[in-house]
Amino acid sequence: MGHLSAQYFYGKRRLSVPQTVVVPAHPAISEDEESDSGDNDIEDPDFIPPSHDLDTSDLSDSGPSGKRRCVRPTVEVLEDEDDEDDLHDHNSNRHEDDDQPAPQAKRPTQEKKSTARLTTWKMVDLNNPPLPEYQHSPPDFVGTPFEYFSRYFSPEVIKHITYQTNLYATQKDVNTTFTTTEDEMLNFLAILIYMGIAELPSIDDYWAMDTRVPQVANLMSSKRFRLMRRLVHFNDNTQIPGTVDRFFKIRPLFSFLNTVFRKEPQTPKQSVDEVMVAYKGKTAGNLRQYIKNKPDKWGFKLFARASEDGFIHDMVLTISLSTTTAIFADNFFTSLELVRYLKDKNCRYTGTARDNRIGKPPLKSIKEMEKKAVPRGTYSYVTSDDGILALRWKDNKTVTLLSTDIGVEPMSSVHRYCSETKQKEEVSCPAVIKSYNSSMGGIDKSDMLVHLYRSPMKSKRWYMRLFAYAIDVSLTNAWVIYKRDCKALGVDGLSLKNFRIQVFRSASTRRPVMSRPRRSSAFQASLSTSVDVPKPVKGHRSHTPDHLVRFDLSLFHAPLHTTRQTCKHCSKKGHILRSNILCRVCKVHLCLNADRNCFIKYHEAVA
Repeated sequence: MGHLSAQYFYGKRRLSVPQTVVVPAHPAISEDEESDSGDNDIEDPDFIPPSHDLDTSDLSDSGPSGKRRCVRPTVEVLEDEDDEDDLHDHNSNRHEDDDQPAPQAKRPTQEKKSTARLTTWKMVDLNNPPLPEYQHSPPDFVGTPFEYFSRYFSPEVIKHITYQTNLYATQKDVNTTFTTTEDEMLNFLAILIYMGIAELPSIDDYWAMDTRVPQVANLMSSKRFRLMRRLVHFNDNTQIPGTVDRFFKIRPLFSFLNTVFRKEPQTPKQSVDEVMVAYKGKTAGNLRQYIKNKPDKWGFKLFARASEDGFIHDMVLTISLSTTTAIFADNFFTSLELVRYLKDKNCRYTGTARDNRIGKPPLKSIKEMEKKAVPRGTYSYVTSDDGILALRWKDNKTVTLLSTDIGVEPMSSVHRYCSETKQKEEVSCPAVIKSYNSSMGGIDKSDMLVHLYRSPMKSKRWYMRLFAYAIDVSLTNAWVIYKRDCKALGVDGLSLKNFRIQVFRSASTRRPVMSRPRRSSAFQASLSTSVDVPKPVKGHRSHTPDHLVRFDLSLFHAPLHTTRQTCKHCSKKGHILRSNILCRVCKVHLCLNADRNCFIKYHEAVA
């Protein structure tokens, strides 16, 4: 079936008011020059929600060429000649950041007229046959984690990002000597993946002497990493004039990921919900939003569809659905028009609903249900003449649902805490409620997995946070498919953390560049002062440096002259030799004279 129009999500509006869509007048509303400072806070909670999607499977968007640098209003209000339904009440809250008014398109000369379908309701239950159980086809063998990740972040994506990065560097400075390769871009991604596991307070800490992380510092120098992060790009800026795509700068990456995500087999039960990609910077303009009840209150709001195990199939406003699927969603999406539309397409739907979007079924009123005399577990339901169930059930609060999937029977029970008896009590629960609660967690599970290990990407360029999210959701999706294959073959799989480490190892084996550690001012001062050497304690084993430090030749293993102590390399029981030469990194004494060079041998020994 085709894409869903947003008009089915919401109720009807008056015919005299034309449909409006708010888009940025110029997608390049943020500066491309990046500062290394973190995201800036913003003060007001006003926002304009995304109102359309330009989801294509191409890795590049077309449009007229030529660069344009003139002052333009932040948003543009376009009048839609076709849709008569209200997109959302939030559209009335749109605002402009500039003093000049936003240009408007021509109003339609004729308005369509539509009549609402007359719906009759009866107190009968649904009796649909169950959906077929999902059976994952076992593969011949379980591939490597990097192979699963490459299904989504494929060589084609790496090649596209590399090309656009080189193009952008040239557009910024035609005389630049910067150029990057696909191998280096893969190393850059590998560093971001590992940083999501070994999280440090600052990017500098990965190269600093006291907190150095060899897995990162040995792969790329700090200066090169910062340059890559400042220049990495995903779309051609010369194509911006003429486009109304709000996410033009990141669109090719998300379009490709959506294409490959949709190719994966989906479970019969799907959930649709909002996803917040955290971002509090100012340069995003009206693209960022504020949602009070979300863990990440500031950021970009995406609409996603997921399988029960947390695999994300779509990250767009228009959702492609299968005719053998049951969709579960919250009250942001649910309306009688949407449920009826999907039912006509042989797609089942269950969702909580707001009272003004369900028509006028003869249910007990919310006011009546919430009376103290009405016990928890009380429910009221009716079914329309075309098979849409409307149910109202009292839990801690009264909830209203619309469903074309499962009915009230068979009844079950849930346990709820009672403040009067101070213990949990059984509360009767309709089957549709139980089904909704068990099937609605796909998006939440994906969110939880993404938040476990997030790639760090603080930047004034707003689309860089979406780039980091694209990496993380590709990794979690790859892990979900990997776990499906492991389960089908009856083998134990890696945890998400170890899976991510294995992807890093495979991605970082492409010609690593050794770098010297960044030396802070405190470290420079330590070169001219005495080193804090652990004092030997009688009866205790002497200090031994970690192997990662001892054999890391990129560290500055310099000999220092200090007081005499036992040589760590050549001294044995009954044969003690002492030296006043100390390795300033390993903090152990080693012989360094005309007869013995333990300093070199100690650092060249095989671990």
